[in-house]
Amino acid sequence: ILNDPFLGKRVEEGSYTTVPLRDEFLENARLFICETYCRIHQRIDLGVLAEKLNLSYEEAERWVVNLIRTSKLDAKIDSESGTVIMEPNYPNVYEQLIDHTKALSGRTYKLVG
Repeated sequence: ILNDPFLGKRVEEGSYTTVPLRDEFLENARLFICETYCRIHQRIDLGVLAEKLNLSYEEAERWVVNLIRTSKLDAKIDSESGTVIMEPNYPNVYEQLIDHTKALSGRTYKLVG
């Protein structure tokens, strides 16, 4: 991001130079990586997740706790084993019924036409 001509735009304030979008970009990248990783795995080792997110173990643990607090992640942390356990995400029965009904009406329309 520091070498990107658009995202890495530097702002000089006094005696130091900052990149305003860097922290926001890294946070969103971490969130995307975590969401993708959590969809694939049901139990995640915090050490592995910390490595993937480019954080220390303690920082990764705090980051995951914050995600759980803000309801962005439906999971529990097992401190003894150092793992994040994903809660099962069951689809809503009513949403399934609506989806099946839409699919059925679309297939019926194709058969008639």
